[in-house]
Amino acid sequence: MTTHLMIKRVLIADPSDKSRQTLSAYLREKGLEVIEAADGSKALAETLLGKPDILLLDLSVPVLPAERLVQILRSNPNTRSMPVFFLSDREESVSAFRQGVDEFIRKPFHEDEILLRIQRTLYQDPLSEALTGDSQISGNLSEIFLPDLWQMLAMNRKNGILQVEAEQISGSVYIDRGEIISAVTRNITGEKALFRLIPLKEGKFRFLPGKVGVRRTIFSPSQQAILEGMRQDDELRRLGDTLPHPTDAVAVVPETREIDAAGGVIREILLLVEFCATVQEIVDNCGFPDLVVYEALIALRNRGVLRFGDFDTRPTKSDFLPPEDLTRLRARLEDNGAGAREASGQIVFYIPDPSFLEGLLMALGKFRDFEVDNVFFSLRRKEGIPSGMFGRLRVGEKCSVRLYAFPYLRVLSPLWYTLAPSPLGIVVFLKDEISGALESLMAISDYTRGVSARVVLAVMGNSFPDFGLGENTLRLFRNRVERLGCVLKVRAMEQITAEEIRDSLSAVIRQSLKLEGESS
Repeated sequence: MTTHLMIKRVLIADPSDKSRQTLSAYLREKGLEVIEAADGSKALAETLLGKPDILLLDLSVPVLPAERLVQILRSNPNTRSMPVFFLSDREESVSAFRQGVDEFIRKPFHEDEILLRIQRTLYQDPLSEALTGDSQISGNLSEIFLPDLWQMLAMNRKNGILQVEAEQISGSVYIDRGEIISAVTRNITGEKALFRLIPLKEGKFRFLPGKVGVRRTIFSPSQQAILEGMRQDDELRRLGDTLPHPTDAVAVVPETREIDAAGGVIREILLLVEFCATVQEIVDNCGFPDLVVYEALIALRNRGVLRFGDFDTRPTKSDFLPPEDLTRLRARLEDNGAGAREASGQIVFYIPDPSFLEGLLMALGKFRDFEVDNVFFSLRRKEGIPSGMFGRLRVGEKCSVRLYAFPYLRVLSPLWYTLAPSPLGIVVFLKDEISGALESLMAISDYTRGVSARVVLAVMGNSFPDFGLGENTLRLFRNRVERLGCVLKVRAMEQITAEEIRDSLSAVIRQSLKLEGESS
């Protein structure tokens, strides 16, 4: 990443908190200064005051419509020349669009592609490897096979993005000096995405030349990766009628003996079955290539572990709160979120390692109102502990409690404030023998003050491997939290079960409701 990115400022105007905050966190990580606005009026004020270098504008911004906002900016000599990236979840005609200056980006997009487009718009480096004078290449996949097109680009050691759009799939392949370094389609990245794009025979392609600054997700030599993708497509075709249909429902056969030491693709599929309604959802969210997933699904069906078909029966699930508590919580959220499209609260979980989050997710999956966020399944495959929202608990038609997971590491504390600025409460799963345990716990106490959280639940349990906390460390943490005016509860949890998680969440929410009632 070049150092002059540090001075560039980007304004993101998007009514979706999740979309805006996710993109903001990514661009900040890449060294850009980011300003956020949730509606057109705030975007106008931030543009005039903050003077961003580029505006990323979702066409659905409320209050001041997007096209009216752009008209105002174009009439101001100080903002007239600012490039605008128009974002939308559908193809739209934008009257204010300027060819060669602005960009139209279809949602959902990949953050790496946004970054590359920003670089291409804001930086003109005559010494770059972008091959000055190169024009975009576009055409139909019916006229040229994707591997043949890559071969042409490889021979000329080209850099850029090869964008592909077919009837039911679209994606991008990132090429650096002729080598394929990454691919993306929807929320799928790496070889899994590349393998889906390689066989396409119908659709359109476009090659955008320019230096790519994306993280490498494909490490195999390009020729090898392409040959493997073609082989896997052939194998999928051979499986033919033995494949479960993409729209088939999936369920674990009752009273099936638990698979011992399940790992890899089997472990991931059994986790996904709890949250995915169809075969296609499981295949999309599993980190393994499609062929590997389908072969595992067939094997699990043949072993009597899974069944597929057209059925609606799902495992019986329970409420995560009694009806009276749900009613009180919904009333509070609606009062606090008056005028918003969805009233929501937040609960933050601090977890010690990635595997612990799987146990937490499985426990929450026993509640009928829990919805896992698909981002979780892509984040969990990255190194380290996933950071951010992993699901939500529905509290009525337009109310929810968003659930966030963070590792308790002080170095990541700026992310806590950005993604979860107003939690109802905090749940900390305590573990000793980690580097800087006390320092990290002090960072959590600082976070409670910074976001005005009132309730902290510390969870300890003797049956967790390496769990517990030194008595002195816990005492110091308690003193710090209570001096900040918060309530600290300590709870023993023998194992991560739905009942234990429900009781923990209930304790946090009830205490939060009680404190708000006392202060009103």
